[in-house]
Parts: sequence; C-alpha cells; structure tokens
Amino acid sequence: MPSEKRVRTDEMSKETSGKDYAVCDQCRIKKIRCGREKPFCSNCTRLGHKCEWSGNGKKGNQTVLLSHTIEALSKRLESLENALAETQNAVKLLVSGTTTGVDVLAALQSNHTWPTPEDTTPIRFETPVFQRPVGHFIRGHDVEDSERYFDPTSLESLLYNIRDTILEPIVNDKSRSQSVRECALLAQQKFDFLVSREEESVQNGILPTAPPIPILKAMVEPYFATINPHLPIWTKDSFVRIVTALQESDSSDQDLGQVVCSNNLVLMTLAANLSHPPPHSDKLRRFRPIHKSSSIDQDLAKGFLASAKRAIRHAELLLSPRLINVQALLSLCVVAQEHMSPSVFAKLFSLAAQGAKSIGLHDWERGVRERVVDESSRERQCVSYCLYILDKTVCWTVGASPRIPASDICIDATPKSLNNGIMDDLVAKVKLAEINEEIYREIYACRAPARTEEQVRLQISKLDQRLQAWLTDAGIDLDDIGSAAPSGSISKIQMSVGSTCTQLLYMWPFREHPDVMSRRLEASRRCMKLMLHLWRFSAELGYQGIFPRIVASHPPLYLYEICAHLLLEEEEGDSDQELLRSFTEMLQGVTNLQEDDSYNKRLCEVSTILMEVVVAMETGNKRRKMQHAPSPSSTLLSSSASPSYMQLKSPYTPSTDACTQNFESNTSPIQGSSQGTSSLAISGFESLIPAANSGPLEKGSFETFDLLGYSEPQVARGESLVDGELWWN
Repeated sequence: MPSEKRVRTDEMSKETSGKDYAVCDQCRIKKIRCGREKPFCSNCTRLGHKCEWSGNGKKGNQTVLLSHTIEALSKRLESLENALAETQNAVKLLVSGTTTGVDVLAALQSNHTWPTPEDTTPIRFETPVFQRPVGHFIRGHDVEDSERYFDPTSLESLLYNIRDTILEPIVNDKSRSQSVRECALLAQQKFDFLVSREEESVQNGILPTAPPIPILKAMVEPYFATINPHLPIWTKDSFVRIVTALQESDSSDQDLGQVVCSNNLVLMTLAANLSHPPPHSDKLRRFRPIHKSSSIDQDLAKGFLASAKRAIRHAELLLSPRLINVQALLSLCVVAQEHMSPSVFAKLFSLAAQGAKSIGLHDWERGVRERVVDESSRERQCVSYCLYILDKTVCWTVGASPRIPASDICIDATPKSLNNGIMDDLVAKVKLAEINEEIYREIYACRAPARTEEQVRLQISKLDQRLQAWLTDAGIDLDDIGSAAPSGSISKIQMSVGSTCTQLLYMWPFREHPDVMSRRLEASRRCMKLMLHLWRFSAELGYQGIFPRIVASHPPLYLYEICAHLLLEEEEGDSDQELLRSFTEMLQGVTNLQEDDSYNKRLCEVSTILMEVVVAMETGNKRRKMQHAPSPSSTLLSSSASPSYMQLKSPYTPSTDACTQNFESNTSPIQGSSQGTSSLAISGFESLIPAANSGPLEKGSFETFDLLGYSEPQVARGESLVDGELWWN
C-alpha cells in the first residue's frame, strides 16, 4: 500500500506541474521549442534531421539519453560486423570453387543479420538556394580577346543589373505605352555607353610644382576645420612644418611628397567651396549664407586638379619608404576618388598600401606599448586607420579583395592624450569597416558557401546583432538621427549613412529571402534620406567638402531598390519619386567640377537617366487616365488651366524624343501583332533603334552623343524644385 500510494503521488505531481512533456532529442539538445508531432516533429522535418524520441520531459536525464545512443550504436556495429563476416565467408567459398555465385547470393539475401535503417521514412534535406553574388565580364574594345571583371557591387555591375532586371521587362511588356518602352530601351543603350566609355589617360610628363605659399597658408585653417577631422591624413602641426619647409627651400630642391601634399590640400579645400547645396526653406537658410563660387575659384581648382594628374603620372616616385610619401599617395587617393575614375583610385590605393607596408605603418602601437605617445605615433595611427577605411571602399565600389585585413592593424588601443572626439569617430569608422570585411569574407568572397533559407536567416540575424551593437557603442539612434540638430551631428549622420549601407550590403545577395524582402526597400529609403539630410546640414555648416567622398564610398544599392520599386511595382504615391528627384538634384550640385569618368559623375548620369524613365512612366499613366475620363470634364480641365502652369516642364523630361510626344497622335502606341518588341513605332531614334521590319528589337551598337544634352536646361538654382508647383501636380 505505501508503495502504490507513492507511485500514484508521483504521477499526480507530473500531471499538475506541467513541466514534463515529451520532446524529441534534437530539440532538447538544441534547446528549442519542439512541436511534439510524432513520429517526426516540425523542426526536424524542416531542418532535415532524424527525429528520435529516447526520453520525455524538458529536464530529461542526459545520462539516459547517452546510454540509449550508445546502446543503439553498439547494436548497429554488431550487425555490421556479422554482415562483414558472412561476406568474407561467401568470398572464400567462391574462391575455393565449392559453390556457385547464385547460391552465395541467395544465402546472403536470406540472411537476417544485414543492418537495416531504423526509420524507413525518407529524410528531406533543404537544398541550398542562395548562392554568393557574381559580377560581370565586360569585353574590351581596343584589345582583341580582352575582358575585365567587375564585382557585383561595382557601379558597372549594378548598371547591368538595372538594365537586365528593371529596364528589360519594361521594354518587353506590350501592355505599356510606346513612349515608356522607347525610353526604357534608350536608357539601356545609355547604360551600355556608360560602361564602355574609354577612360582618359594622363599624358603630361612634367613634375608638379609647389603651390604659391600665400594660397597654401590661406587654405590650411579651413581644411583642418572642416575636412581633416573626418579623414585625418595629417596633423595640423606636421603640415605647418611642411609649409615651412617648402617656403625655405628652392623650387629645384623641393621634396615631391611635400609638394603633392600641399597641392592636394589646396584642391580639396577649393573643391569644397565649389560644391553648392540644393535650395532649402527659409528656416534652414537662416543658419548660414550659401557661398557663391567665382570663376577664379573654378580656374584655380582646375589648375590644381591638373597638378594632381601630373603627380599621378609620377606616382611611382613616391614609393620610397617615408611617411610623407604615404600621406601624399593617400591624399591622391582621396582626390582620385572624388574627381577621377575608380580604376585610378584603385591603382593609387594599391601604391599607398604598398608604401605603408614598407615603413611598417600599421605597427604604430609599438609606441603605445613603450609608453611613448607622441605626435608621430598619433599621426601614424590616423594614417593607418584611413588606409583601412579606404581599403573597404575600394573593395565595394571598384571590386577588389581587401588588401589590409583587420588582423594587420590595431583597433583597440587609443592614445589617451587626444582630448577631442576626432579619434573616437575614427575608431568607430574603423570598427564599421571591420564589419564590412566580415561581410565580404562570409558572403561575397569566392569561397563563400551556398546557403539554405535557415542559414541565411541565421547569418542576417548575426550581422544585425553586430551592427546594432556597433550603433550602441557609437551612440547612434537611427530613428532620431534624421531630426537631430545641425550642430555637432555631422559625424553621426555620416556614420548612420555608413551603417545603413552596410545593412544593404549583407541583404543585397539575399533579396528574394522572405526576411529580406520586407526590409531592403525601407533600408534604401532610409539611406537616401540620410544622405540628403547630411548634404543639407553639412552645406549649411560649411562641411560640404566631405560629402562627395561619402557618396563615392558606398555602392548605390539604395538607388537600385528605389528604382525597382518605382518602375516595376508602380504603386501609387510620390514619396519615392520625390526622393529620387531630390537625390538627382543633389548629385548635380556635387559633380560640378568632377571629371566625366568620376564615380559621382557617372552615378549622377545614371540617376538622371532613371529619372527620365520614371517621369515618362508617370506621364503615360496620367495620359491614360485622362483618355478614360469623361470628355466634358476633360474639356473643362483644359480650359481652366493657366498657360504658365501648362508650359512648366520637368528638368528630366526629354524635349524632342518620343518620351513626350507619343500621345500627340491618335494612333495606337503598339502597332502590328509581331512578337517581342519589333512592332514598336519609333520616331526620333532612327540612329539608335533599328526599324520595325529589320527583325527583333535588339541592343545594337551605341553611337557617341552628349548624355547631358539630352535634357532640357535645368531650373535656376534659386528656384525650388521641391516646394514649387511642378507640371505633373
């Protein structure tokens, strides 16, 4: 009786506690919630694991589980040993010739000691469906059988992705209007021209000369006040010594590294003064008057840009192991990133990294270990950090593997004698660059493995957590950064742009993943809004010189997502279109002085071309609605419109092409019934698009023409494109 009462009491305690219920072994080991479906739970079925039930309860005895596993393995091993012994005996009988092969096979098949799987239900494994992103091979025109590879985040690869995944469906969609399809086709051919356009080479072999000392001295203070804090290549005291050395030496004995550093400092300061902010409201305009650049500033900037090109021509002379030469190459990298082609930027960075390695630049912490923290060690630390940050920029925008790994530099040690926030912000940028290196190594590298949907989910979750930890350490709140006060927030907004672009980088290869599809568009909108926010506030506070480099430091994945949403989904709402329009205007103000082959200049042309397609599509949609509207109301609308309102045109709308004249005729936009796009009635593009009877519409050879001349003259800078009444409103 007492034993029966004890057993009954134990059973009642199990039922009332609610803590003991059956879970499978795999869920118990992984410590995840089990669905408790038998014989196979939902977790094991989804992950392709073998579902085993060796015990009950969340707090099952691990010793019992281990004993069951060992017992099952022992039985299976014994069965395999018996089968192997029988196979050996059968082989001996065949060799001896005492029996036939048929008898041996019958004996083996009738034997019941062969091991059999414990579960005959087939196990389903999830096939990896998310591959690493790949770039594009582009054939050269000047050399036979030459081709160049562009990584998936380079501007050239993004152009091909936009051409093939966004514009190509519009060209082949017969339900769209003729003008929209023709504009999309013309945009495709413009993209081909942008990619295949040859870069200009520097032919001048004259060595650069030092700038006039009065001009150099006048540029030192504004440079170190507005530009150098965001990328500290020099310290102010060391650069003052450079100016003094140039002033005391003859022109024939001047050091080339000091000459290049001086010219680049003047050029970066002049280029900052030539950058114009977009028109703002009166509330923002009261903070600081907008500087009006003169023709003298433009001529000076062009002269110093020519001097920088001559220095690039003789960049090999700066490879001698000296810190001043590394700083000269690093400043040339910054100039090339803003004003020249990405390939020149990559070549200069390669030389700068080589020079830094030759002088042991990244071993700056040796002075910290020896308790010697002087200006030289701080300067070496800043240059090392700047090189590491630019290394990741080259990796994403040009397409190259990282040359400076995080294991080669010291990130944690920070000189305690620096009593301002410049070093704190620089260290935060270095740690963000370290996250970018991890993204490249695990997702974009050649050895990056294919991933299943669950593996992608875990990878994105891990990177989200690390990025959120970085934001917390840097003191950045993305939800409040857009409404921050202008003073003291420039560096925070700059790092917010970097964090949002980093988020897009690890979501970009998994665009079709269900966890990413709902986030990538929102991240792209936030990134573009932060860039516009940074441009306006930096211009009002006099920090506009840093903005072109920030735009050229991040691949425009945000532009792809915004344009794909506008052109493919065609949802109602003008917020994304207004965002793209403001971004295009901002790029036009940034790229006044830059070369046609520069990164920002090409990005501005791409944004303008896409804006033309967006405007053409919106015009077609509105004309279609007007055609279906009742005639009395349409007549009343046309008679009540003012002449000035009807004549105002978009700065992105072509003036003489088919993007604006397709609705002037009463004919159908699509003529004929042939398949593909061969039935387009094309007018005005005879040199670019083949005739309708010449076969299917293809991407033919592109003729050289002025891309910027394709648009109407821009609205005057004093007029507001955002606040004014636009023609489509």
